[in-house]
Amino acid sequence: MAPLISVVMSTYNRESIVSETIESILNQTYRDFEYIIIDDCSLDNTYSVIKNFNDHRIKLYRNNVNRGCTFNYHIAHNLAKGKYIIHTDDDDISSSYRFDIQLNYMKEHPDIKVLGTFMDTFGETASDSWVKYCDDKILDFVMNLYNPMCHSSIMYDKTFADENNINYNLNYLASQDYELYKQVLFKGGKLANVGEKLIKYRMHKKRITDITETQKIQKNNAFKIKRQLLSRFLQEEEVNKVTELLINFPYNDYKISDVEEAFKIMKSRNEEVKKFDSNVIDLVFNDIKNQYK
Repeated sequence: MAPLISVVMSTYNRESIVSETIESILNQTYRDFEYIIIDDCSLDNTYSVIKNFNDHRIKLYRNNVNRGCTFNYHIAHNLAKGKYIIHTDDDDISSSYRFDIQLNYMKEHPDIKVLGTFMDTFGETASDSWVKYCDDKILDFVMNLYNPMCHSSIMYDKTFADENNINYNLNYLASQDYELYKQVLFKGGKLANVGEKLIKYRMHKKRITDITETQKIQKNNAFKIKRQLLSRFLQEEEVNKVTELLINFPYNDYKISDVEEAFKIMKSRNEEVKKFDSNVIDLVFNDIKNQYK
């Protein structure tokens, strides 16, 4: 009988820390899952470290050449047998009751198709969490601005994804999670976050998002995704203006006056098309102003 949950993880050169991640998954209070791990042709002893775990739930695969995490997530999605897929990065730590909490939430809220959680950050480059909102309506709007979810914390409905031909897009070598959430929204699914810190998110200089070679790719992909999302309610010239104003938001230096102008455009247009709750737009902008002080 197929498990209800499939856990997926891509790993590369993590021999010194991957055991901690795996142990946090195997020690979950909810135990009926398969754990699909794809070693991306690691050059160190990562594969051997994983092989030493004696647990029937682990299904270990190894690439002959390095294919990149997007390819691995795509393949793992196809291999997964569960109704739900839980993602974990190979350097993060899940709380022991994470699966139970997320599974219960998804069962109680069947309209939610991707569910993340709040998190703590730790490590050599630790900073404040960017995951701040739980409500699906707020997340739908914030997606126009940046990716408001932690990929390592998500659980998503594989049945919904398969019915709507949703999978990780092989054309996105970075920001592949942001693009996945966009697909879900475009097919009528909703996003949410559990307001509990169920992930310890390790920040270090070897993360993909911190490697110079991939930062430009990630920035360009995120820019493209934002434009597609904004096109749901803005005209092309408005999309151009808003993305120009928000080009550095929220991760680099930006002018609050530019953000305010972008929000005026979005709110004005939204009043005509009624895409988002105007109270949501005001709430998010007020949060941004408070953070800027």
